[in-house]
Amino acid sequence: MMLAMMAVTFVGCGDKDDPNPPVITMPTKIVINVDANYVPSMEDVMVSVNSPDEDLTAIEVYVQMGTFKYAVEDVELEKKQTAWTKTYTLADFPVAEFGDVTGTLEFCIKATTANTEANRSATIEINFEPVIPEDTPLTPAVEFTLGRPGHDGYPATAMGVTWASNVDGNTAKFTGTFVMLANETVYNNLETVEALEELFGTEAKVTEFTAKSDANFHPQYFIVQDGATLRLVKMTNLKFAEGANKAWFMESH
Repeated sequence: MMLAMMAVTFVGCGDKDDPNPPVITMPTKIVINVDANYVPSMEDVMVSVNSPDEDLTAIEVYVQMGTFKYAVEDVELEKKQTAWTKTYTLADFPVAEFGDVTGTLEFCIKATTANTEANRSATIEINFEPVIPEDTPLTPAVEFTLGRPGHDGYPATAMGVTWASNVDGNTAKFTGTFVMLANETVYNNLETVEALEELFGTEAKVTEFTAKSDANFHPQYFIVQDGATLRLVKMTNLKFAEGANKAWFMESH
C-alpha cells in the first residue's frame, strides 16, 4: 500500500507572520549654537515614522537630559495610521534648561504598535560662543582736596593719596601706591576700568612722589590703589602761598 505523503508547513515565531517594528528616520546629531548674547539657533529637524505591518498606537517625542526626561510631544494619531512625519524647530527645544545639564543630551523618538516597539535618538550638541565682557567706562571725574597735615579745613588723606609732609617751602611729598603716568595724553587715553587695571598691573609702582607749589607747579598724572579700587587721578594744583597749604585733584574710577 502506498502511503500518500502530505506537505505540512510549520509557522514559527521568527517567520514573516510576525509584524516588523516601525521604521524611524531622523538625523543622528542635532547642533544648537548659542551666541554671545545667549541667542540660540539650529537647523530644523525632520523626523518620520513608518509602520509596514501594523497601525501605529503611540509616538512619544522627548529629550533625555541626564536622568531627567523632558516631554516634547505625545503625538495624537488617527485610527489606522501607519505613517507620521513632522519637522521640529528651535521652539520645540528647552534650550534655556540645557545649560545646567551635565552629561549627554538626546532627542528621542519612541514608536509603538500593538505588538512592536522602535526607538531612535539623536545626540544634541550645544555650542556656546564665548562671552566677551564689555569694557566698563570710568566714572566721571570729580574733584577732591587735600590739606597739609594738621590743616583745619581739609584731610591729609583721601582716595588713597596722603599728603605726608612738606619737603621745603616749595615742595610737598605725597605717599600711597602709585603708577605715575608720563603725560596728559596717557591720562586721557585711559577710559575704562579694564585699561586702568591692565596698566597698573604691568607698570612699576612707587610709594611716593613730590610736587612743586604755586608758580612752580606742574600737573601730575597717576593711578593710585585705594583699597580694592584703582583710581585715575590728575593733580591740578598745589598752593602754599598765603598759608593755603592745599592740593587739588580730579579722580575717576
